[in-house]
Amino acid sequence: MRFPDIPRSTIQYTLTQEKNRQKQESLPRSGAPKKLTEDDRDHIYETIQENPSILIKDLLAEVDFKVHRMTIWRLTHEMGLRKWRKMQRPSLTPLHAEKRLRWARQYQHFTPSDWARVYWSDECTIERGIGQRQEWSFIRPKDQLFQHPQEGSQIQMIPARGKQIKQMFWAAFSGQPRRSGLIPLFGDPTSQRGGVSSRTIEELYRCVLPTLLNSLDHDAIFQQDNAPVHTAWIVRNTLDDLNCDIMEWPPYSPDLNPIENLWALLKAEILKRYPELMHLPNNTSTLDLLVKAAQEAWEALDIEIFKHLSDTMPHRVADVIKYEGWHTSY
Repeated sequence: MRFPDIPRSTIQYTLTQEKNRQKQESLPRSGAPKKLTEDDRDHIYETIQENPSILIKDLLAEVDFKVHRMTIWRLTHEMGLRKWRKMQRPSLTPLHAEKRLRWARQYQHFTPSDWARVYWSDECTIERGIGQRQEWSFIRPKDQLFQHPQEGSQIQMIPARGKQIKQMFWAAFSGQPRRSGLIPLFGDPTSQRGGVSSRTIEELYRCVLPTLLNSLDHDAIFQQDNAPVHTAWIVRNTLDDLNCDIMEWPPYSPDLNPIENLWALLKAEILKRYPELMHLPNNTSTLDLLVKAAQEAWEALDIEIFKHLSDTMPHRVADVIKYEGWHTSY
């Protein structure tokens, strides 16, 4: 038999249909014609290329709602297009990238043991039951890294869903591994707006840093970002008095501070332990519970996470150099 792998019935059916074919081409399948023309398909593809963040409902409008949402979804997959989580990054300018690259080259010789000496610090506001709406894009995450915004461009912020109970905290950790407590920060009544001021940070550092930094086996390095409350003279003088070795920090670089990863883990742990926080009223009791939940969740984080995050620093530095100071994959 010439075609042993093809069933006999298939061969017989093919031969009987031969007389109905024209130019040896298969007949079109029965059923309704496609609602989207080739021009429609091309238009959808071009629209996605021009606006990778476009929503499915907007693509439906581009073809006058000829088809259902699922049809557009299947079409994009046929085109090899899919939605990816959009990376949240601050807007960088060439000057910012230059400073980030300079920082990376300064610390590229650091070993994991050197990075373990660094105490990473930051403030985080934990707000009950609220967050930014996640955006999606047809551009792959690795390709999003090469999208350098024009100088002066602004990141579009997603409006909040309403005012909720929230509290600002400060914390620090090192790769030894060691951590500070999760310390609530309250407004300074003497400041113009009554919020957290440089005096608040100065008092915090004076109370916490001596014990925290001296707990390391080797000389500690302290990291803080360039927020005005950190760079004020009153804070700089206190750090000098405490003989702190301060790491020079480049602007707009949350991707280089591993404590940012801890904030995400902390919020997930709070939700896991206290899901009822989502449904409580906005009052003092709820705020007290939020503080308790956050501190409990912070202490519950596996301390090995701190060492793991510290060990990512050589890779982060290499990424900055690889992308010439622009956004990294972290």
